Amino acid sequence: MSFGEFIKKLTTNVLSLFVVGERLDLETQRGITTRHTAGEEKRFDFAKKLITRSNVWLLRLSGGRLGNSFLGRPVLLMTTIGRKSGRPRTQPLFYVEDGSRILLVASNGGSPEDPLWARNVRVNPQVRISRRGVERIMHAHIADADEKAILWPKMTTAFPYWQEISDRSQRDFPVVVLQPAEPAGALR
Repeated sequence: MSFGEFIKKLTTNVLSLFVVGERLDLETQRGITTRHTAGEEKRFDFAKKLITRSNVWLLRLSGGRLGNSFLGRPVLLMTTIGRKSGRPRTQPLFYVEDGSRILLVASNGGSPEDPLWARNVRVNPQVRISRRGVERIMHAHIADADEKAILWPKMTTAFPYWQEISDRSQRDFPVVVLQPAEPAGALR
């Protein structure tokens, strides 16, 4: 087992033991469809906030060299404009590349409501992403049911755990598609 694989397994197990009290394997679907308990949801919210803030800080500090993957999955920083505040809001997100497009799942960790970033892109679809320190302006749209039916298998193949948390959730997770808003390499 490589050092990277060891860190991935260690992180997964520590987080899963803290949140649900058992070890998880993110590579396989366990078929569990029961809802999380209130205690599990509280612990997950705490862990999610801690990880999010730490990851944004690490990615910014290192210019995208550190923290660009988590649990073996690629991570980008996406900045949206707050729908109420009008202020920039930055969130680390797992993503899947699909040609020039970037695909995101608005899972919010299986929480009952959509993540704030998804609500923000519905109001202002122009976003800025940073992958490995390279920034780019993208245009976001929420996939309709037909487009999601095509994209969802790609998403769950890349990260099988998305299907499990979808099965446990009370809502349908939006799939967000990012497309280049300007020629490749151009920055604003």
